[in-house]
Amino acid sequence: MDTKTVRRALLHALQDLSRTDFDNFLFTILGRGGEPRILQVDLEGKDRAEVANVLLRTFTESGVKEVVLETLGEIRCNAQKERFAKDINEPSSTPSSTPSSTPVFSYGDIMKVECNGASLETARQDNLNFSGIRASHAMAETDLVEMITYIPVIKKVAQQKGIDPALIAAIISRSSRAGKTLLDGWGSFDGKKSNTFGLMQIEASSVGGVDRLKGEWDDEKHLCQATDILIHFIIRIKHKFPEWSQEQQLKGGIAAYNAGDGNILSYEEMDSKTSSGDYSSDVVARAQWYKEKGLF
Repeated sequence: MDTKTVRRALLHALQDLSRTDFDNFLFTILGRGGEPRILQVDLEGKDRAEVANVLLRTFTESGVKEVVLETLGEIRCNAQKERFAKDINEPSSTPSSTPSSTPVFSYGDIMKVECNGASLETARQDNLNFSGIRASHAMAETDLVEMITYIPVIKKVAQQKGIDPALIAAIISRSSRAGKTLLDGWGSFDGKKSNTFGLMQIEASSVGGVDRLKGEWDDEKHLCQATDILIHFIIRIKHKFPEWSQEQQLKGGIAAYNAGDGNILSYEEMDSKTSSGDYSSDVVARAQWYKEKGLF
């Protein structure tokens, strides 16, 4: 296959990525081990066509195929991976999309993640006089009636993204109490709309402004965008703390979804900069409750 054909296939794959997925692709490329390596200065300020040229120049025509297939797989862009493999006449090795009775989630087992549950500050939202896992479970149960409405779309998005639906539900419970705290789809404070949108509370500024938010506050497009952001942070934590277990990285990604990866400095103090100092621990406990009750 000539270089022009490989470049064309590569460019099509990069152009097909969303902004978040493209950022995840670049971050994963920069964090890959082995030689040759690409440095941040090689990619800084470059558009997708220029990135394609850098990849070809660094890895050569034969090497770039494996690198791109591997990277697209790691960031769970399986449709783009399949298309790129087809364009270059290579097997993608993407797992079959045939439904399985035992779903495989790419980012760790939420039931194996350690947690302490909600702080007393969070528990007081429901006038609880106790904290911890018991409080998280109680609040998850309080949101159950509203949550049932969203189970079908949560499952659909979770299957697309390779992430546990119970985790999406837990973030919805923690962030918006399954929509109960929203004002016309926006977060609210003292009766006024805030800058956070939807069931999973995306901060508008984090995606480049209100006009970059996708979908309605409670639909599939919103959940996909928010889950992409969550996955972005899980990947960043994975590369920031490669020595952590997969479940520790998952918990770190949850904390970073709330506080940013720059505020995750150690496993022991993971929640020190998150809302109420308990975000990841509370979300994990709620997710485990939804799993234990057989909702997902």
